[in-house]
Formats: sequence, C-alpha cells, structure tokens
Amino acid sequence: MTVAAFPGLKPSARSWTPGTIPLSSFNTLSGYESRVLLGNNAVGTQLSLAFSNLKENEVISITDHHLLAQGSFQGFTLPAAVFAGMSNYGKVTPAGFIWRYSSAPSVDWVMPGIANVSVDLLAIPN
Repeated sequence: MTVAAFPGLKPSARSWTPGTIPLSSFNTLSGYESRVLLGNNAVGTQLSLAFSNLKENEVISITDHHLLAQGSFQGFTLPAAVFAGMSNYGKVTPAGFIWRYSSAPSVDWVMPGIANVSVDLLAIPN
C-alpha cells in the first residue's frame, strides 16, 4: 500500500547507499566456499536527505507526511524535486521499488520558524 508522494522539496544534501544482491555463502566440509543467489534485485538501498533552513510550513509538510505513511509502515514515491541537480536519478530508485521511512524525521530548530530536517529512507519492493 502506498500513500501520497513525499513533499516536493529540494534537499540541500543527499547520501545514497546502493543495495546489494541477496546471497548466502557457506564453507563446505572440503573447504570450498559455496554461494547461493537468493534474488535478482538489490535490497537495502538507502537514501538520506538533509534539508537546510526550511520554513515551518515545509517542516510540517515532512512531519505530516511521516504520519500519513504511518511511520515506516507504508511506502511512497519521491518527486523529481528530491533529485534536483542529478541527471540520472533513475539509478537511485531501483525499478519496481518505492520508499519508506527508516526512522522518524529529525528536526533541529535553528531559529524561530526555521529548521534543518534530516530524513532517512529505505527502498522496498512495490
């Protein structure tokens, strides 16, 4: 089940960790390593977004979206604004995957009405 897309805000910084292909490896009694491929799609893709100097209404749009997604329960898509400045952001979101929150957004108020927000996301199969 998915909810509305993440707010269309441009982050001031992004950090992406590509997923890995799931496999299981073990050593046989004869000393050889044996590996079993458990899937064809990379899993565990992570995306961290940092937003600097957001106005209060923009902060609320992120925290309200987190509540709408029921924390890390429901998935959602990311708008192109999140990838502003990237020419090939299709590689960041694996085909057939959507995003969910890894944890609640972190909000640091820097002055009245202005805050920095950090969001950690995890790609999940759609």
